[in-house]
Amino acid sequence: MQFVEIPSRDVEAGVVNAARMDAALRAFEEDGVVALPGIVNTDHIAALGEKMLDDIRVYAETNEIGNNYQGLRPPPCHPHLYADIVLNEIVIAISHRILGDGLRQVTYGANTAFVGSKPQRVHTDSSQLWPHLKRPTPCSALVVNIPLVDVDVENGATICWPGTHHDSQLARGERFPTEEMRAEREAKRPSERVETQCGAVVMRDLRLWHGGMPNTSDTPRPMLAMVHQCGWLNSGGIEFEKGTEEFLEHPTLTTDAVFVDGPVDYMQQGHSRPRRR
Repeated sequence: MQFVEIPSRDVEAGVVNAARMDAALRAFEEDGVVALPGIVNTDHIAALGEKMLDDIRVYAETNEIGNNYQGLRPPPCHPHLYADIVLNEIVIAISHRILGDGLRQVTYGANTAFVGSKPQRVHTDSSQLWPHLKRPTPCSALVVNIPLVDVDVENGATICWPGTHHDSQLARGERFPTEEMRAEREAKRPSERVETQCGAVVMRDLRLWHGGMPNTSDTPRPMLAMVHQCGWLNSGGIEFEKGTEEFLEHPTLTTDAVFVDGPVDYMQQGHSRPRRR
């Protein structure tokens, strides 16, 4: 996985210069994943991470935690929404170049590696739109992952196979590469673990082969997951509390928000609970 450093002055200004943009786009095209260290305020990361870890503790008092790598969703309301997390200008600029005009954010969820978690089945988050082609199609959807703690092998850094977003062996609708397919890819290019420090963002093509890994530490590892996609793909709507309408307005990225009277019952395992409109 390639790391593209964005100068702090550009992070503050919310811009990406041409050289860094080219580097990020090249890494994403080649590998299907790119890391952008230090583009999120670590105080905001710490505050949201503390809230989500506290939510997990409260939830676990009366519910069984299922190690499905989805985890509890982040609170979709103030004061727990931060612009550099939900609407990060660096991320949006790069995502816009990848996916084009009409860019939409269609989830606001989390992937949590709970203590004692088991390896997740290797999978893709979406299949190829047109499989068995000689040339891969451009990306149509990507996930923006923001770890809320430092991530290493001990607490469950995700495993991925760079370049597999271009692999068209899986038929449409199939998301699980076989052991033989993984062995073939491993021989060509070994898998990697996605290790990052707080403040980093990882952007990943939804077609990339990956899987959650065991958390052998003594603390859950929460990680936000926000999916960006082309405007012509179908979507539902993400529940946000009324009062967040102005916050979610952005000239380039449209968040598929459904504004409801609060409080939203976000304390459930799963992703953003999309509502069809």
